[in-house]
Amino acid sequence: MVIVGTMGDETHDDERGMILGLMEPTTTIVSSLDYDLARGPRDFDDAGNYRWPFGLELLRAWRFLEPRTSLSAISSRRFSMDSAQGIVPLLADEAEAILLLPREPVALLRPARTEARIAGLEAARRRGAPPPTTTRTGIMHMRRAPAFTYAMMIEGASPPSFKIGWAFDWRQRERDFNQVAMPELGGVRYRTILHELWDTAMDAFRMEQALLRHFDALRHARNQEVVSAVAADKIQKSWIDYLSNHRRRSTRGGKGT
Repeated sequence: MVIVGTMGDETHDDERGMILGLMEPTTTIVSSLDYDLARGPRDFDDAGNYRWPFGLELLRAWRFLEPRTSLSAISSRRFSMDSAQGIVPLLADEAEAILLLPREPVALLRPARTEARIAGLEAARRRGAPPPTTTRTGIMHMRRAPAFTYAMMIEGASPPSFKIGWAFDWRQRERDFNQVAMPELGGVRYRTILHELWDTAMDAFRMEQALLRHFDALRHARNQEVVSAVAADKIQKSWIDYLSNHRRRSTRGGKGT
């Protein structure tokens, strides 16, 4: 997809009608509000709703170098509003001429969930993690590193019980629990049944706390992160409800827990 500057006042004078960029989209639909985009008053309608809440995830993108070339120098066609309201295929000679223009790759904005879809969960967690440090400021900074909320079934427990928490690495947390529980010798076994990757540890913590508040009456007296006497489908329903409500708030541009 080729990006061309519009001729209106929303585009800088020196970019109007110019071929600005090139992008390779996927068919994956994403929420625009998951991305840290610059937004102005014209991006919202009279009711305060973001005008473009959804988009297609990008695989790669490029920026054309100065001096930029105008679209009119490549094509004599008049695109008018067709290219703003839909996709207008380029002719073969137009595409060839544009691809010959000098360009450079552009780093893409990717929240942790997007990175997980493309590179995998572990790569997404490592990509957003800050450099290792032993200072207290470094520990506080970890709150902004990608992290997971998880729900683990405690197999062998009676009544049925689940551990709800958050961690930077849920697999390692599960291994740590089982190393202590020693299921091979007759102890309980922790098995993760749900996990959600968040852009920051604070987001993961908020989901954990919301779930624990929901099951407050069922929390174990000796471990407040364990809920007992509850079926797995109840945990799953609460999990889905939280994510649905969170995304609904994000679409409206609000925040909350």
